[in-house]
Amino acid sequence: MESQGATLDLLVAALRELAGYSERRLAPLRTLLELDTDGRPETARQRTRRLKLWRRLLQDISLDEVSFDGRFGLGSRRATLASLVPWCLGYLAPSRRRQAGPDALFGFVGLFLLTLLGLAESEAQRSLPQSSAPPGGSGQALTHDCGSICGVLIAEDAVAEAVSAVYSPQPVTGRRRADANLDPAEREWRALDRKLRFHRHGTTSMILRGNTASSVHGTRPEFALKLILYPFTRISTLAHATRTYAETYGTSSTASQHLVRVWASFDSWILMDFIKGKTLAEVVREESEQESSAGQVPTLRLDRLRTKGLLLFEAMEELQRIAEDSPEHSRVKGLHADLSPSNIIVSDADGTFKLIDLGRNYLYTHTITGTTGAESCYVAPEAKAGDNEIGRADLYSLGQLLILFGSGRAGTDGVVPDIFYMRATPLARFIEDLIDADPARRLLIFSTGPGTGPEPAFSFAELKSGFLTELDMVQAAERDETVLRVEAGWRALPKLLRPLAGDPGREWRLWQMRRRQGDRPDAHRSQFTNWLLFWSLLSALIWAVTNTVVLTWILRDLDLSWGNSLVDLVQHASHNPTGLPIVDSWRASDYRVPDWRANLPARIVGLSYAIAAPKYYQMLFSGLTPIVIGWRAGALSRLALATETIMRIMAVAPCMLVLAITLVEPRWWPINSAIGQCLTWLANFLTLAYIRAVIARSRHLGLSTVPSDDSKITGLSQFTQWVPTSLFYATAVLTIGTFLYLQLLHDTYVYALAVASTNVFLFYVIKCGIGGPTIRVAIVRTCLAAERVGRCP
Repeated sequence: MESQGATLDLLVAALRELAGYSERRLAPLRTLLELDTDGRPETARQRTRRLKLWRRLLQDISLDEVSFDGRFGLGSRRATLASLVPWCLGYLAPSRRRQAGPDALFGFVGLFLLTLLGLAESEAQRSLPQSSAPPGGSGQALTHDCGSICGVLIAEDAVAEAVSAVYSPQPVTGRRRADANLDPAEREWRALDRKLRFHRHGTTSMILRGNTASSVHGTRPEFALKLILYPFTRISTLAHATRTYAETYGTSSTASQHLVRVWASFDSWILMDFIKGKTLAEVVREESEQESSAGQVPTLRLDRLRTKGLLLFEAMEELQRIAEDSPEHSRVKGLHADLSPSNIIVSDADGTFKLIDLGRNYLYTHTITGTTGAESCYVAPEAKAGDNEIGRADLYSLGQLLILFGSGRAGTDGVVPDIFYMRATPLARFIEDLIDADPARRLLIFSTGPGTGPEPAFSFAELKSGFLTELDMVQAAERDETVLRVEAGWRALPKLLRPLAGDPGREWRLWQMRRRQGDRPDAHRSQFTNWLLFWSLLSALIWAVTNTVVLTWILRDLDLSWGNSLVDLVQHASHNPTGLPIVDSWRASDYRVPDWRANLPARIVGLSYAIAAPKYYQMLFSGLTPIVIGWRAGALSRLALATETIMRIMAVAPCMLVLAITLVEPRWWPINSAIGQCLTWLANFLTLAYIRAVIARSRHLGLSTVPSDDSKITGLSQFTQWVPTSLFYATAVLTIGTFLYLQLLHDTYVYALAVASTNVFLFYVIKCGIGGPTIRVAIVRTCLAAERVGRCP
């Protein structure tokens, strides 16, 4: 009996009413599926017509739940699943197996159920927030238990036969049958053993495992069979990409270590080697769960960044090298275009990265309905937009994966996480150069090829070298630490015992590393390394001298001797047992030493400035320079020069003011305090103006590495408050200090204690010590953005 009028509507209605296994109950469904042959053997023509009907029914299934329910009624897909799951599992009960059951009917119903489950899982994965990661292992899914449903169904011969029949390659229209027999897809398909095992769900597919029917060199190769869920095969672009996958990305003749060998492909499937291992998404998720269970604070893992980063670079190098060696499809072969953790398998055999699913993911181009899914943050914007020029898409994905390796979390907002700016500035600079939304603005700094054409060439091998250079710089700066933690807020308290925040030593180690890697950085960058090292060491030197002088003069005021042989030697050589040569001649005529009562205010205030001022410079400005923007940015370059000038002034001026009141005239301390506060306000004002100007220029140019919202720039709002508060404090100090100097006010000790306590507790402890690392993030981000602005055409 023929059923030319069979439709999906009739099929869904019949499937939802499945309640038993008797011939009487199943007869309408058998007729609908053209399985009622009146006991006669099925002819080849009947089989061809039946399979054509089955394919049409499967292809007609709605891709999402809303469309399915809109066609068949509210809650129809869930109701259909709720009906089919117990029916199929009940059919497999031991008591049912002893009966002569309708195997072909069960095979199709099982395949229909697997397709519905796959669509539900696909939609669930596409609806995940970007901060989540989809499950990726056998027996793991968001919507159902694969092990007890999918795994059981695929293992059944009837379902495997239905899969084999429905997915078998069909001759292309207009091609002779004799030619079809030679088609690689059909030849490979016929060589497969029909014993299949379920592996996992994909975004638009389900992946099965199996072995070839015959042995090769005494073994039966294991394959992975990626079956495109049949409803997706009606999308012509996806079907064409799947059909030509083996021809485009075949690597059987290259002995590739990082690309999975593809056997054959057809409109609805891809056949390839099965690689034992976990996806990178699973590996990273397991590592993150272990770190979370250990109660660790957010960290930057340099060890993980190095090991996994190198594996990824090696895989991308090989992909690029194979494309260069193969003239056919070379432009496509050298591009992954969908580089994400789920498309990288970490091999159990040797731990290498195996790249799978090369080519565009049509989910992101909206060829497939639904949200973008949890891993869309790894895909370049131009690839998601469907642009033709996507030659630099893998650079974006590479940068996002490096963020994942380092921080254990995806960079969902398209910018580098704060911990890179706080603890690993060279790496932040490297990654920023990869993840700009505009492909033309990637590799502005780390360019590796000739800058011609809309998408200039680049080399993953040279990028790997640059990555290792910057990583070595970070580890040298951090004394080879491999786990870097956030040092802000209360976590910055231990650094309060380090007035210079360790920056002179850090700059020295960076300088030494740059010298050892002298052939890597360009001359422009090397010049700034020397410049920044000089000012950091100068600030540290003047800090040491100033504090030594102040403490020495305090002891002299107290008329104490601490057995300083060097001072004794100087006094003996100058024939002055109570004073010091040269420096004592600088004193004003009314400046007497010892005289602790008269000099105590100047000593207290001077010591507080000598402690706080270097902390301010080393915490905020050391190792950074605004003039990386260059000299072609007009007014912005002039603002950068002014900001650079005030920054370097702050390295020495406050301590010079302290030395003046210590060595020359202690009565100047109110005026010098006012000068110091005015300089601090000016430094804050110009630095903030520079930050805002660079951010504005970056947004005007469209640099996506700078957040579009000021509230997302860590430290900016906090630093913005510094300008008015420092102005208020400078005004107060200037006013009261002038009155004190003119002796119109007489509360000298009260004012001196107020200034000293403000310097130590407010500036040193709270602003620079606890809040300083956060403020520095904003300044670091600005300087890196300025360098990119200066390189933009």
